[in-house]
Amino acid sequence: MHLLKQKVGKFHKKTEGPLLSVIIPLYNHEKFIDQAIQSVLDQIYRSWELIIIDDGSTDKSFEKARAYTDRRISVYRQENAGAHRAINRGLSMAKGDYLAILNSDDLYEPQRFERMIRYMEEHKEIDFACTYLSVINEKGKLLGTKKGWKNMEPWLVRHPELSLKSQDDFRANLIMANFISTTSNFLIRRRLYEKIGGMRNLRFAHDWDYALRAAEATDCVILQEPLLQYRVHGANTISSDRKAMLFEIVWVWAANLRRFYRTVLTTDDREQTDVVKLAESLNLQGNDKVFWMMLIYMDACREAGMTNPEEQLLEDRMLKERFLKYVEVNG
Repeated sequence: MHLLKQKVGKFHKKTEGPLLSVIIPLYNHEKFIDQAIQSVLDQIYRSWELIIIDDGSTDKSFEKARAYTDRRISVYRQENAGAHRAINRGLSMAKGDYLAILNSDDLYEPQRFERMIRYMEEHKEIDFACTYLSVINEKGKLLGTKKGWKNMEPWLVRHPELSLKSQDDFRANLIMANFISTTSNFLIRRRLYEKIGGMRNLRFAHDWDYALRAAEATDCVILQEPLLQYRVHGANTISSDRKAMLFEIVWVWAANLRRFYRTVLTTDDREQTDVVKLAESLNLQGNDKVFWMMLIYMDACREAGMTNPEEQLLEDRMLKERFLKYVEVNG
């Protein structure tokens, strides 16, 4: 796993380089979509296509997106099915060697893909990249710079010095929390997408789940430069249903911890595998019981020969409701 500080070189020609496919899942962001599209048009890196999937917007988002005449931009519409399905549809249509996602209220910095693709072309072992990001509000005012796992944690742990955070490692810190913050901060090499597939049926945590699957499958890098503007505002879905969000957070841990049993949690270095590190790393926000219920259920299903039982918890509504009943919102 890599954490890159130095800047990387430029492509010599504006049209040089492998094709990048950018997917915008669009839903009711008529106020922001022009800025998002313009941030793609303003990229120094010019070898790209933009695929916009409108997820049944009820405002003028679709009409605004459709007004662009650049031949590299394609706009499609579907009935409302959720961001993860809009993203997956776009990814399935993409032709690029590199794949990126831009939420319709976020913005790329102009040099983002010149920096990132250049680095990944020079480091072929890396299939997943992200960067530091600028956090902005509804009006575009800078609220701060998120430096990966270094600051602005979504939740705190009691003793960070005893947790996985002390390792200063990409995988270890991704287990603790989603420091990548958003799918807008993904750059994926096609072979990774072909290996692990698309987003799973999650409303709030599909980005974190995907990043953990990627971190199991490949080397990852975070570039220490804010190359994305990540917008937080009142209309963000993340604040709309806390119980469902907490269910997904616990589900992500229950579904993905096993991916790192050997590489992070049970290595040959006894100092790095102290069980205290794991205990101090997971803030289940009062939902320890739900976590263990999920973990035991998934393990039992695997023992019975079921593959990916965690997905049944997302797709089977009645089963999901049984677990949701135990989620504590004020833990």
